[in-house]
Amino acid sequence: MGRYILKFKAATGFAVVLEFGGLPALEGAEKRVKEAGLKSERLPAFNLQFDQADLYMDMRDPHCAAQFDLEDWL
Repeated sequence: MGRYILKFKAATGFAVVLEFGGLPALEGAEKRVKEAGLKSERLPAFNLQFDQADLYMDMRDPHCAAQFDLEDWL
């Protein structure tokens, strides 16, 4: 299973990193971010100890996915 990681600068100015379990979910979020006029990038890897993010959410986890609302960050 590959890692599908999206990083974007939220409307709040925070750096947000989301990790998805599949490409369709990543592409859906990426499309919404771009529609909101925000810049995003796909990352090949992300490490919580070495990479920077104000918010990291593992969207593969159903609890994280249920608690995170992308619209709040756009």
